[in-house]
Amino acid sequence: MVKGHSIDSSLQPRASGKPAYMIRNLLSGALALTAIIGVVVATTYLFAKPAFAKQGFYNVLLGAAAVYFFSNIALYKLGRHPGNRPISYLLPILAFNLLIFVAFINFFRVEYSRIALMATWFAVPLVTYLEFRFRQHLQQGIYAVLPFGFYTNLVSCNPDKFKVLEVPAINEHDFNGIIVDSNEKLPAQWQHFIAEQLSFGTPVTDSVSAYEAITGKSPLDHYGELATHDILPSQLYLSAKRLLESALVIVSAPITLPLVLLVALLVKLESKGPAFFVQRRVGKGGREFSMYKIRSMRIDSEAQGAKFAGENDPRITRIGRFIRKMRIDELPQFINILKGDMALIGPRPEQAAFVRHFSEVIPLYNFRHVVRPGITGWAQVTHGYAAGEDETREKLAHDFYYVKNLSLWLDIDIIFKTIKTMLTGFGAR
Repeated sequence: MVKGHSIDSSLQPRASGKPAYMIRNLLSGALALTAIIGVVVATTYLFAKPAFAKQGFYNVLLGAAAVYFFSNIALYKLGRHPGNRPISYLLPILAFNLLIFVAFINFFRVEYSRIALMATWFAVPLVTYLEFRFRQHLQQGIYAVLPFGFYTNLVSCNPDKFKVLEVPAINEHDFNGIIVDSNEKLPAQWQHFIAEQLSFGTPVTDSVSAYEAITGKSPLDHYGELATHDILPSQLYLSAKRLLESALVIVSAPITLPLVLLVALLVKLESKGPAFFVQRRVGKGGREFSMYKIRSMRIDSEAQGAKFAGENDPRITRIGRFIRKMRIDELPQFINILKGDMALIGPRPEQAAFVRHFSEVIPLYNFRHVVRPGITGWAQVTHGYAAGEDETREKLAHDFYYVKNLSLWLDIDIIFKTIKTMLTGFGAR
């Protein structure tokens, strides 16, 4: 299970919040930006005072503000996803935005001050880090939970963070917000309590959404919202996603194609049989397709029928163990992306035999076929490998979360986590 957030902003409703929190966030942002500009101005004054009279100095100040602004947006968006520690994204996001700024300067030949630019590289990461720590301190707290409908599973995730109310009354200064099952009909006095708290500006969050924000999975036994069309992902985003992923596959071909051919040669040298492996899998809408992989097992690995790979599976070859850990065996699936069978990110496609079995024993299993299956996905980077019915139920709950919350920022988060997974070998078998 995905660990809980290190920052409570994930539980705050997107469009509302206590005015005091909003004012504090605005003030901290204004102070942080002022501090960045102050450091750049002071450094330039001490080491290159004549630069004040040149346009290059003001160009760098504008660029520093832009880097700070876009970095904060990225940290906020990524920090809302379950299990994330926004602080771990701080360095790569700042480095990326600073490099984009430098590339912009060089590409468009924009005038700049070297001293001011060096000060920016120092000031933006330092101030952003200090501001993050300050905001994190402000957002830590306890949430009041109404004792109706879906709430026991949420409270059990973190009893210190969630306190069940016995009566419809709170001291609003003791809680960061209220959590309630929006699908449950409340008694009149509790409805009055919620209305009153909303009038005070107290954030109110749905209990299922809060559970998903903490665990990174959707509860399989509480899915009344599946009866509506709201759960379906945006078709516009899915279309844009396919175009972007296809473009990435084409652009990366000069790197991936030689790597695939080299690994295929090593596979042929190590063991008899074809270097590539084709297997029927189930994709979007329950349609079967041929999925391509580099062979990582002996050619007789499925002589007795399809089965999950286990820990230290003897069917896996030496080369196969390495390429499975690094996910190199999945690279031929770039062809499936171009054909439209798969996406770069999505639920992993399963073999038809497994799908037929799990569809019979796990409710709503076929919901994972709403989107195209992916080479990597939320369940792969948070749960890991599933090798049985119970683990598949757990993995399916993560797939539900992905489909319900599908967005650009969630896909970016999965890319970050996939890189970490490749480096650590998490979930590989």
